[in-house]
Amino acid sequence: MLDTAQKALLLRRNGVAVPERPADGSMARWQAAVDAIFAQYVTQRAARSLQEAEEARELELLSRLAATSYPRRRNTNYA
Repeated sequence: MLDTAQKALLLRRNGVAVPERPADGSMARWQAAVDAIFAQYVTQRAARSLQEAEEARELELLSRLAATSYPRRRNTNYA
């Protein structure tokens, strides 16, 4: 399980804006904010991954159908 500091680091590395860690004792609000942003990020990433997998599956299906839909012409040497 990732702690909040690790989550914030992962989010920053992936270009997500994360609130700065407070110097005073209000860590609970910062942790809650980072956890919410991380949950949203993980959900969006999972949805994108599922969409890409579905698109790849459909492309493979279309490729297979296109390859078998039409009989191939036989090259003959008849005049």
